Amino acid sequence: MYFYNLACCEDLRTGLQKKIEYELAWKGLFMSSNHLQRKPLLTRWKKTVSVDLASLCSVEHRCGGCVPGEPCCCSAYEVCVTDAEMRQIIEVLPEAAKLCPHLKTDKGYDNVFEYVEPGSYALDTTEDGLCLLAYVADKKIRCSLHAAAANLGLPLDKVKPKACLLWPMSLSEGDAVLSLAGDALSFRCTALKRKGSNRLSPAFVEAVGLVYGEGAGDRLETEARAGARHTTLPRRR
Repeated sequence: MYFYNLACCEDLRTGLQKKIEYELAWKGLFMSSNHLQRKPLLTRWKKTVSVDLASLCSVEHRCGGCVPGEPCCCSAYEVCVTDAEMRQIIEVLPEAAKLCPHLKTDKGYDNVFEYVEPGSYALDTTEDGLCLLAYVADKKIRCSLHAAAANLGLPLDKVKPKACLLWPMSLSEGDAVLSLAGDALSFRCTALKRKGSNRLSPAFVEAVGLVYGEGAGDRLETEARAGARHTTLPRRR
């Protein structure tokens, strides 16, 4: 684990660039700023995302926080974020640290990002696999980014990673297909509906709107009620 003092930076973006270069250099992978970009796609960029409405309509999802000791979305996956998402998290880290005191250090704030590849960083976890941005309140595991967004009056999509906003929906095949995560029913917050349901969980409608634009979730709901089992969404860069 490395540490970086965000408070010393006049500009958070400048601090971010220095932090990235420091970690790449530490790992022997130093690159100039011109190379700190995503790898070029080997296939043509698709303009739409295919949506498996049948799988999404098959469950009801209500998030009330995870119970410690039970399956938890904050510890079950490795969450990777983009450069843009990392910048968003850094900007609210001081607020998140109010709920997660372990993020504070003598030198500033703990670096919760682990380099994966150019343009991709994994959120670090505890030894038990719990996201370092999670905290416990009222005997439930909760997300400090979610709370920070509410406290600062920011939209959730300007703070939380896309993967976390969408869960237990999941993107696969290079982010080309949106469907239900294969292990979604392992979690208390997700339950199977009666067979043949054509209604989307309100939580899914909200999440799709946050990630794919205002009205996107409502459109999926309308198509689902009309009997559609598959549809598409315009992809947002």
